[in-house]
Amino acid sequence: MDWLPSPKRKCQTEDQRRWEDLNTDCLVNVFEKAGMEPMLLVIPFVCKSWYRTSLDPACWKRLIFPDTEKGSIDPWISQVGTNDPWNYHNETESSRFQYNFTKRFAHKYELQCRLIRIPQFIKNVINRSKGEARFLRLPRICSYYPFAIREILTHINKNCSKFCGLHLSDASIDEEETSAIVKFVPNVKFLCLRKSRINKNNLVEILKGCKQLEVLDVRECLGFDEGDEEICELASHIPKFMYAGSCKFVSAPLNEILGEEDEDLGD
Repeated sequence: MDWLPSPKRKCQTEDQRRWEDLNTDCLVNVFEKAGMEPMLLVIPFVCKSWYRTSLDPACWKRLIFPDTEKGSIDPWISQVGTNDPWNYHNETESSRFQYNFTKRFAHKYELQCRLIRIPQFIKNVINRSKGEARFLRLPRICSYYPFAIREILTHINKNCSKFCGLHLSDASIDEEETSAIVKFVPNVKFLCLRKSRINKNNLVEILKGCKQLEVLDVRECLGFDEGDEEICELASHIPKFMYAGSCKFVSAPLNEILGEEDEDLGD
């Protein structure tokens, strides 16, 4: 799928209310805070006026895709402040992306779900901003698609000159993802990788390559120690650097684990 179709279902009009008479600027102000699911699955189907307004690029500056874990709340809401780029995200956005959100989208727009390719779907939504997208929260599943993050960030680099915030939490940030972040969004100001798997070398590369960071959230990550001196030194210029709870991977050979269990049983 390389485009987002118009809704095919006709909406019923209300006799007592004329939604089309509402001021467009007011609608845009409301819609930009509505969230991804209402913007794609609800608002365009209310009436023609709301559908037309939902196409306004101003409604798509903050692209907060649903999370992959049900019941999770965006970690930046209470930490960064009321003016943070993810402040409009709420708990209703936390449905499972691939097995819930995309299926609902396919059903609503009368598409075959199997034809929806996640990276292309996300790029199509980005296109609705017509280059005005500032902030992007990607679902965790993107890090499990080969080259998906590179493909999406390449698209951002080519089309969204005002882009400044990336949220990719609870993901696998390997060399490929690290390279994509540094190469395609080097001027990012807000970066959240909380609860991700990222080793020290990759984090160091991001710190060296993204010089304009104002907020960096790498709390509760696996792959580096929260007290690492080199990392703290490289991040010393960042006004808000959050790293509490991060640690290196802890692993042990299987025979040692089994040996310890055997000793416990013997006691």
